[in-house]
Amino acid sequence: MGKERATKQKKVVEEYLSSACCHPSADTVYENVKKKLPSISKATVYRILRNLHKKGEIQEIPTERSRWDYNEKPHPHFKCDHCNAIFDIEEPIDIPERRSLDIGEVEYYRIVFCGVCNKCIKKGREKNSN
Repeated sequence: MGKERATKQKKVVEEYLSSACCHPSADTVYENVKKKLPSISKATVYRILRNLHKKGEIQEIPTERSRWDYNEKPHPHFKCDHCNAIFDIEEPIDIPERRSLDIGEVEYYRIVFCGVCNKCIKKGREKNSN
């Protein structure tokens, strides 16, 4: 019975991640999953996220608080320092998937560009023009 419950919990976490329009933090995942599974604990959600990441099924985006991406394929992100939104970068960036360096062999990468998103830039311009 414990196995079935864990599978149901994992399924609900995966469903939320696959439908999330943003790159949610673990706390955001927990708050949303709790709406469907009120008895789920925060520790269980964190464990599921860690396990999905270990299996390569989701991607962790390293920011001050980890955020999660259901798209497991390596790709860069952009984080807005004003609103904290995280976006996938769709533009092609020439980064090798795997390569040897003097200090070791690269197996994956995590790139997060930081700055101000277009929405916040526009807000700033509107605010300054008033």
